[in-house]
Amino acid sequence: MDKEANEYIFQNASPQEIVVNSNLTITTVHTMDLFKEFYKFPFKLYSKKENWVAPFWTEIRDFFKTDQLFWSHAQCQLFIAYRNNEIVGRIAVTIDHSLSGKEKTTIGFFGFFESINDYTVAKGLLDTAQNWLKQQGMKQMQGPVNGRVDVGSGFVIKGYKTVPYLLGHYSKPYYVDFMEQYTLKKDRDLVSYHIDLTKDIPDTVQQAARRCEEKGISIRRFKRFSYTSEMKWWISMLMEEFADHWGYTSSSEQEVKERFGIKQLRFIVDPRLFLIAEQNGQPIGFRWSLPDYNQLFKDMNGTLGFLGMIKVLLTRRKKISRGRFIIMGIQKKYRGMGIGTMMNYHTLIEMKKRGYKSAEYGWIDEKNIASCKAGEKIGGELYKIYRIYKMDL
Repeated sequence: MDKEANEYIFQNASPQEIVVNSNLTITTVHTMDLFKEFYKFPFKLYSKKENWVAPFWTEIRDFFKTDQLFWSHAQCQLFIAYRNNEIVGRIAVTIDHSLSGKEKTTIGFFGFFESINDYTVAKGLLDTAQNWLKQQGMKQMQGPVNGRVDVGSGFVIKGYKTVPYLLGHYSKPYYVDFMEQYTLKKDRDLVSYHIDLTKDIPDTVQQAARRCEEKGISIRRFKRFSYTSEMKWWISMLMEEFADHWGYTSSSEQEVKERFGIKQLRFIVDPRLFLIAEQNGQPIGFRWSLPDYNQLFKDMNGTLGFLGMIKVLLTRRKKISRGRFIIMGIQKKYRGMGIGTMMNYHTLIEMKKRGYKSAEYGWIDEKNIASCKAGEKIGGELYKIYRIYKMDL
C-alpha cells in the first residue's frame, strides 16, 4: 500500500485548497484522479483546429514517477484552478537543486501552465507558484519550464501558424499578455529556423563538407543495434557538449540514459538521420535529427500504445514530409573546423532523398550565436520564437 501511495511525486503532497475569491479556488494535486484532470485540461482548452499536438498520457504520467532519477535532485508541486467546481487552469512549480547549485541566485521554475482567457485565473496560478517558491527559499521565478528544460520551455511569441515539429509545442497567444500584465520580464528567447528543402543546398555548405573530407573527417550512421557501445561514447560527448548551455544540470550518466535511453533509441532513432563524424575511426561529433512524427501524432490525441507505435513506424512513416534537426555535439578540440556544417550537409541530403519539403533547425538559445549562425548558413530563416520569463521574488 505504501509503495503504491508513493509511486508518483504528487502523491506526497498535502491536500490544500487556496481561496482566490468567492468562486475561484486552487487545489494541490495529490491523487491520481486530480493528476488525470491536470493532464486532461488542455484537451478542453485547445480546439482541433489549433496547432496544438496533445502530449502522450504515458509520457506525462511516467515523468512524474518517483523512480525517475530527475526527482532525486528536484522537487515539484502541481496545482489546479477551479471556478464553480469546473477546472479553468493549471500550473506546476519545480526546483532543480542541481541547477540552483550552479546559479548565482536560487531559481525556481513554473511550467505546465494552461489557463482560460481570464487574467484573474492566470494571476491566481502565478501567485500560487510564486508563494510556493518563496516558501522553499527561492530568490527568482523563471518559466515556463515544464520541469526540465528539455521537456518543454517558453511561450510561443512568433510562429503560431504552423503545427509544431516533434518536441516543439504550442501555446495560447494571450499567455504573453498575461506574463506582461503580471510584470514578468524577458529572460531569454529560444529560436527555431525553417529550412525550405525544395531549394538547393547553398554551395558554401557543400564546400565546407568537402574541406572536412580532405582533412580525413568521415561520416557514418548511428549503429542502432550496437547501442551499448554507441551509448558509451555518445553520453559522455553529449554531457560535454551541453555543460555550458543554459538549463544544463550536472546529471549522472544513468539519468542521461534514462532521458535518451535504450527504449527511445530503439524505437525512434532513424540511423540515416543520426550521423557520426569520425577521424581515424574515432567519433568526434554527432548530429541527431528525426522525421517529424508530429505530423502523425497530432491525429492520435495523446494515445499511443504498442500497436500505435508499430502503425507509425511501419505503415504511415512515408506520409511524413518534414524533418527536425534535434541536437548536435562536437568535441571541443575539433570545433571551428566546419564539422557541424559537414554533418548538416549530409542530413540535408538525406532529408531531400526522402522527399521532405521542409525542416526545422532548433530550438536554440538566442545567446548561442554560433548555433544560430549555423542554422542560417544552411539556409534557415528565423520563424519561431519561444520566450522564457523571469521575476525576482
